[in-house]
Amino acid sequence: MSFRLPGSPSTPNGKNSRSIFTQPSTTPAGHPPQSMTDASYVSTTPAGPPPRSFYGSSFNAANNTFGRKGNTPARRGFAVPDSSPPLKEGDGDDAEGDDDDEMDGLQRSTRSAGLSPEKSAFMSSIMSGPRGLKRSRNGKVREQTDSDYPLIAKGIVGHAAPPRMHESHDVVLRQEEIMARMDPVAREQPNARDAALSDGVAELTRVWRQHSKTETKEGRLGPASDDALTKATYLSSLLLQLHHPHTTNGAQQQQSRFQRPTNNAKRSQASASTIPRALLDWLDTWHNPFPDDFDTIWRNEPSPASHERFWDSVLFALTRSKFDRAIKLLNDAGWEHAITAEEDFGQGHDGYTGRQLDHIEDVVERCTNMLNACPGKKYDDWDVKGADWTVYRQRVRQAIKDLEAFAGEEDEETEEEDAPKRNMFHMSAGLSESMNMSTATKKAESKVPWSIYENLKLLYGILLGGVDELLDASQDWLEASIYLTAWWDGEEETSAALSKSQSLRRSIHASQRMREADIAPGPAYRRRLADAFEMVTAAGGDAVFTPETMDTVQVGLACVMTDNVESVISLLRTWSLPVTAAVVEVAALAGWLPQTRPRSKGPLEQGFSSEDLMVLSHGVGQPQPADNAGAVERDEVLSAYADLLAETDVLRSSDGKLEREGWELAVAVLGRLDDETVGEAKIGGLLGLIELSDENRVDKVLDACRELELEEQARGIAERYADHLASSESTQAYGPVLIYYARAHATAKLKSTLALLVSMCLLHSASTPSHQDLDTQLSSLLSRDRNVLVTLSSSDPEAATLLASHLSGYATIRRFYNLRDQDTNPPANGSKSSVTLRPLERKREAANSLVALISSAADCVRGGLYDPEVESVVPVDGVIALLGEALPLLGQAKRNFTREQVFTLMRVVEDFSTAPSRIRENAESLLQASVSAYRDGGGKGSLRKSRSGADLGKSDEGLGGSSYDMLASSVMGQAREEAGKGKVVELKRGWDWRRGLDGIGGVEVGGREVVMLLRVALAQEVARGWSGLINW
Repeated sequence: MSFRLPGSPSTPNGKNSRSIFTQPSTTPAGHPPQSMTDASYVSTTPAGPPPRSFYGSSFNAANNTFGRKGNTPARRGFAVPDSSPPLKEGDGDDAEGDDDDEMDGLQRSTRSAGLSPEKSAFMSSIMSGPRGLKRSRNGKVREQTDSDYPLIAKGIVGHAAPPRMHESHDVVLRQEEIMARMDPVAREQPNARDAALSDGVAELTRVWRQHSKTETKEGRLGPASDDALTKATYLSSLLLQLHHPHTTNGAQQQQSRFQRPTNNAKRSQASASTIPRALLDWLDTWHNPFPDDFDTIWRNEPSPASHERFWDSVLFALTRSKFDRAIKLLNDAGWEHAITAEEDFGQGHDGYTGRQLDHIEDVVERCTNMLNACPGKKYDDWDVKGADWTVYRQRVRQAIKDLEAFAGEEDEETEEEDAPKRNMFHMSAGLSESMNMSTATKKAESKVPWSIYENLKLLYGILLGGVDELLDASQDWLEASIYLTAWWDGEEETSAALSKSQSLRRSIHASQRMREADIAPGPAYRRRLADAFEMVTAAGGDAVFTPETMDTVQVGLACVMTDNVESVISLLRTWSLPVTAAVVEVAALAGWLPQTRPRSKGPLEQGFSSEDLMVLSHGVGQPQPADNAGAVERDEVLSAYADLLAETDVLRSSDGKLEREGWELAVAVLGRLDDETVGEAKIGGLLGLIELSDENRVDKVLDACRELELEEQARGIAERYADHLASSESTQAYGPVLIYYARAHATAKLKSTLALLVSMCLLHSASTPSHQDLDTQLSSLLSRDRNVLVTLSSSDPEAATLLASHLSGYATIRRFYNLRDQDTNPPANGSKSSVTLRPLERKREAANSLVALISSAADCVRGGLYDPEVESVVPVDGVIALLGEALPLLGQAKRNFTREQVFTLMRVVEDFSTAPSRIRENAESLLQASVSAYRDGGGKGSLRKSRSGADLGKSDEGLGGSSYDMLASSVMGQAREEAGKGKVVELKRGWDWRRGLDGIGGVEVGGREVVMLLRVALAQEVARGWSGLINW
């Protein structure tokens, strides 16, 4: 097929004695040397004449049988620049006939090369086609250099504005949910890493695509929308498909006939795919520069074949793997009205009839049967390099031979064997006897119309992955690069080819040898894509096959094609930081992220801090090599993303079901940094800026820290919030204070708070706060079920144990007072003393609780020696007040204390009497404060409702003497103030031991008097027991 001007008449039988060599030479050096056109000259190359396959099947206008017709897909909407000087008027008819004769020899010698397994199609197209390697003026191939597109991308990024958060909240929330689920699996389960990454990437791209606009620019490359997220999704989805091929439609991939599903395949079969299938899916989603005209052509009247773009649609459907469409068009073509009849027979022929129609239907039926047998359609098997496809390609080659034989064309193998060796110029000059039959003669003698014959061979060539055929069916450089990769058979171009005489069995055996595409398909396909892109765009003569360097999307595509990951990430960062962060994290987990240092620590680095590594020249201070200048800093990208998230107050999903604060997501992102020290420092700084306004927010912070195993940060937050509650005058909630001190593991502050509560109980000789004033959490801590404590144990067992052990003293003293006052103040339901007891049993239970409290308080002064290492749940300052509470239970007609308990009390009295003076002074101060509080209330037992003095005292054992005085004076002052306002709650006690002391008129009662009274009462109790007056 020759070049023809638009509108030039078709004269298949026209002859012209002038060959292309009789025309004036247009080369700078004149005619080619005779040695290149004369067969008598022997080749001067060291190895003799070049092999035929070296020049065979190049993508050249001369042997392109379908590329220059007006109905090819490549011509839909794209203007093709003239590649040769225009012919003079009147030369078209004769010149075309000569061109047909001369180029026919080239076609016969190279036609089958693109369809046979032994040709090096890819490299031959690079070496001989107009889109091959760049050449110098003397015709020598230029040495390939690094691509300029990374430098262009760097210039674009350098002028870009800092990214802002413009993505919808749904995208950010859903993305973080996916990453939080994928990251731990990929890190901790190596066997499940690939499946987790494939599933996670499929979910990510699906979410991004749902919030992007996939429409393509009309007649151009790239998305039609200027939306930043759309651009980022456009590039990132292709990059991720190349490294983690997946399907985004959720359809399960069918297994090949010879494949058995594995456990990993079952887990990830909903998203896993092959690279060819993934590339074609991406192309079908993101690159549709022209409207889909399938329905228009299929419904065309009088038949689909009468439409001028019929073959366009067939080939387009095939290259996009839409077999059903191609088969439907071929089956319903209606060849009796085919428009190609005019091309075959001239004006006036509106279709095929008679035997020709029968022949067309026969060969087309064979073609559709071959399409139906394709593994991609029959089994949805897109392992194009696999065994099924190898067998299928052998069948396609046989179908081409059958088509040639049916059409009456001479067998190409026999023709090649008989043809003498000659160079390309010799053949082009028409000096070969193989060119004795013109194209027009072959058209006339063919049983199948020539246009049908050529288009069917083109279709078969696409199935074989022929370079010329795929380039001819491509609309632009993007499609050409992807088609050449997706339809690749996996054969390395430098490998030795099989001869055509080999049997099918030997061919299959050869195809099953170890190839890079079989061992490492990912790198092999990415290298194939880079080579295809370089080949397609190298010449730069065709505008549609040259990326626009002023278009950032096309520059990004070029970087993706050449697998320049760092340049792609830098471009993504100018559009969408969330998308960039996700791509960087996936790349880092999978190991294909360019980095200055590996993520995993080597043996030398393990066990050293960043400062140690800096000293050893293995850390930050080590100068990095120059080739790592473009490496991606994963932690820097994630830190920048976390900063943007922290600036967002609240993120809410569109359906209102999910709501998270910006700092939550920021902490989650920072928790995935490789440098744990830096991550913890950044998280600590971020959490320090959060206003701890309520428990819900604090719980969110603590939960986030717990999920990231940031124990120190969590404890700091809990302690800070507990301090805020303890110092606040607007709340009376002691329960949250105790819980958050426990979560902070602040033992000293927890004990101090509980000592304050115990002291207030002793101060008022009553449960403080009262049942009416208890907050919800403290009430739950003191109940039988203790639900709050159970909940705390599920999140922090150590904190729950700490709180339970230290809370027992305060709970016991409240139990004592509740038992004492059971008749006058019935206990609340659910409390430990809610069971009503008889008076004697109640007093004995109260005595048991009181002795336990006294023993705990006096443990640190056994023998009169103070031991600060002894842990007690009741402060030693309360010993004398607790001993005073025992006075009303002594000397009763029926015993309340057992013999062991009486002796315990006697021991405690003596231990306290000989304890250090500081201990006795503090205890007496509390006693005096309690008596003063009783006397100030006029014996009415009034108790103010608000708490005070929560921030007094820092002693682990109690408040101290002066603090008790301040507490008593504060209580009395506020009690008088509230009494004036009518805010006084009358407490009804079962008994009050202070009443007896107050009855001693004019005597200043202190610790000495209490000890004296106790000694007398205990001596009498022992005497009664030994005398038998009471039953011990």
